[in-house]
Amino acid sequence: MYYQIIPLEMGSLVERNIFQQFNKEIKCGMVWKLGSVLTKIKPAFIKAYNPNIGICIEDIPGGVISKTYGGEKVIYFSDTVQEDEQDELTDIFYQSNKKYSKSYEDVFHDLGWKQVSSESYIFGELEVKELDDAPTSYK
Repeated sequence: MYYQIIPLEMGSLVERNIFQQFNKEIKCGMVWKLGSVLTKIKPAFIKAYNPNIGICIEDIPGGVISKTYGGEKVIYFSDTVQEDEQDELTDIFYQSNKKYSKSYEDVFHDLGWKQVSSESYIFGELEVKELDDAPTSYK
């Protein structure tokens, strides 16, 4: 038996990376319009779940992000990141700067940024479906 956890609002499944350098911080990642989380373990967190706070996917036993649709990349900076540096980092993140051929994570690291976290979250109202068959046949 599989359990599919589906957010009922678009944009309620996110992947977030945090990078730091001295007193500066970058938060970036993906916001998925639609998607779901699959697990073979019956979700017990629902009883205490707060839709306004959500839950980290790692905190759902056996939980993995399943199919996702309509992802949009987003990036935010702390006030301590200078505007010209923000412009360069934004170009790297969106891969609009052909100067770098590696992934943005690798380029940020090469520029002295340390990745301090990489987590995925689901929040908002959720629906849990029980699936009898292999999850590959479901959206």
